[in-house]
Amino acid sequence: MKRGLSLAMVMLLVASIILGCSNSSSSDKKDVVKVWTYPVHGEYEAELKELVESFKKENENIEIEYEVLSWAEGPQKFDIALNSGNPPDIYFGKPQGKYVDSGLLVPLDDKLNVSKDDYNQVALDYMKIEDKLYGLPIYMFLHVWGGNKQLLDEAGIDYEKIQQEGWTWKEFQELAKKGVGKTENGDDRYGFVFQGNNEELLVHLAMNNGLPNRYTEDGITWNDDKILETMEYIKSLVDSGIMPKETAAVDPAKRMELFYNYQAMFFGRAIPYFDPVVELHNQEIKDGKIEGKEVNFVLLPIPHNEGEEQVSFGGSEGYMMFTQKNAKEDHMKNSVKVLEHLTSAEAGKAAAALALPQVHKDAEGKFEMPLAPYNKVAAEVLASHVLPPSNASAAAAAKDDRFRTEVVIPTFQGLLSGELTPEEAAEEFKTKGEAIFSQ
Repeated sequence: MKRGLSLAMVMLLVASIILGCSNSSSSDKKDVVKVWTYPVHGEYEAELKELVESFKKENENIEIEYEVLSWAEGPQKFDIALNSGNPPDIYFGKPQGKYVDSGLLVPLDDKLNVSKDDYNQVALDYMKIEDKLYGLPIYMFLHVWGGNKQLLDEAGIDYEKIQQEGWTWKEFQELAKKGVGKTENGDDRYGFVFQGNNEELLVHLAMNNGLPNRYTEDGITWNDDKILETMEYIKSLVDSGIMPKETAAVDPAKRMELFYNYQAMFFGRAIPYFDPVVELHNQEIKDGKIEGKEVNFVLLPIPHNEGEEQVSFGGSEGYMMFTQKNAKEDHMKNSVKVLEHLTSAEAGKAAAALALPQVHKDAEGKFEMPLAPYNKVAAEVLASHVLPPSNASAAAAAKDDRFRTEVVIPTFQGLLSGELTPEEAAEEFKTKGEAIFSQ
């Protein structure tokens, strides 16, 4: 009898030990939150590591796994993950209609621990679709134009006046003609260079020709005489030699190469961050690390057509939260905590490094922007010309995604390469765009 009791007690003891170990390993297991992001600026990964470490100190039960994607391949990688139903928990960017349509982008209005009042309202509005908040911003971006200060000074162009008062299409064209010629090395020099591997140039000039948005709830707006006039203007810049004939093949890297080589008086797209980037390039020349001629960057507005309002292309970007099938509620709560930390005042270093205004109110005035005085004034003026978002429905935004990918980009490429006339391109927009938006 004693032997039987002893054996039973031993078995009970072993079971309790096994159960205890099981409970201990379960409770000690960390919840992994996956973050996919991009090299927002040159030192962003180092900032991200600091944010991860500070988060760990307050959240020992949550582990952040992050991956820094390339700008070239990252979007496609994310789309594949999203379409397979297995996106990362947190993703950098801005809400899109197709993300909402996937059913995996999580609305945040009733899930936040922080107050929405902590953020700049306009920046927050750009993270919404149909008035639902799908992300928190880390900065408001500003995509405008720029110039070579030395060439502008040489041509006697008053760029500070342009920065504050703006300029018309006609004024820009006349000034850009002064930049056409040859460099000291005999290379072609252009009045204006813009990356032609997407539709951004058309967007910039259409916005400044009374077409602030490509579409509304009623359908596309790029189907009338204003978009035709915009494309005719761009075609005139190419035909006159102000822009390279090979603009369709110019990518961002080539655009900067032409700027650094004094082969472009004006260029786009430009962002305030180019100021410190160009200064770093100058320092490398001084240190003998690279060959070249020092140059200074001037931030400039996008020219507007006569009688139209000056508009800067801008918005906000930050982090969004996605879910997967059968995701647990605790995991989603942990993902919210990570998202909030990555967009907190502590994350304001990114906006400062990019020379952009702070979007988290607690970060205002805490970080110095690396801008030349004349560019600092220009950035403030240009930011004031950013329009609020259109607040179109997710369905309309998804249709515009298709319109942009299937129609706008290839058609504009055809225009730049000379395969299509402005009239033919405008007709493509009208017929194919209306077909997409009527579905």
